[in-house]
Amino acid sequence: MSVPKFGFSAYLKLINANPRPQRRLIRERYQPSSGGYDFHRSLRQRIQRIAFEGLSREASLASTQLITKPSERESARRAIERFFTWREQNPGDLEPSGHLLFVSPRGYFKIDFTANFILEIGGRRTAVHIWNTRHTLAGNLARAALATVAARHPAENRPDDFAVLSLQDGSFYRWSDADRSTAALGERLLQIIDLDFAAARTELGLPASPDDDAPAAYR
Repeated sequence: MSVPKFGFSAYLKLINANPRPQRRLIRERYQPSSGGYDFHRSLRQRIQRIAFEGLSREASLASTQLITKPSERESARRAIERFFTWREQNPGDLEPSGHLLFVSPRGYFKIDFTANFILEIGGRRTAVHIWNTRHTLAGNLARAALATVAARHPAENRPDDFAVLSLQDGSFYRWSDADRSTAALGERLLQIIDLDFAAARTELGLPASPDDDAPAAYR
């Protein structure tokens, strides 16, 4: 079984969850998966087209009629409206961004941070990750998670800032607003989640060390 790997939004959801659902989310990472349905894929595709292909507000909203599931369609419509509102307040050219994959301190999981784009905000080239999950997102935890990303990003070509844009309520969380205690919280959260993954492995009868796992098609 390979080491569980997940995106930044999934990590944000995990650290913002209450203990019981958090344990469930961690155990699910050790279950066989064929990929599952990606509720936010259609929105990400449209944001990319808006950012880099010049797709207009009208065209992007009209295109949501192609989304079959009503809840997904309405979620995408709301998010697109809020994204255009945010862009009116934060104009400028958008640049594509790469991704950063890093391993937790004890090696029990990996996080893939992918920004949707880079935009100069307040004179700082800011890598912006979009959040549209219907889950309460605490600002201090978002900034703490961003601090762990910034600490692990190679110095060459590193953006000046990292941020999370919530299209649920328009909130904007920046790494540059994190102080030392928030950065320390980010590191502590990685350590705590590592311990939770280790506990889940014990409960599921898996080897204590992920290095002892046999390869398999797991997420």
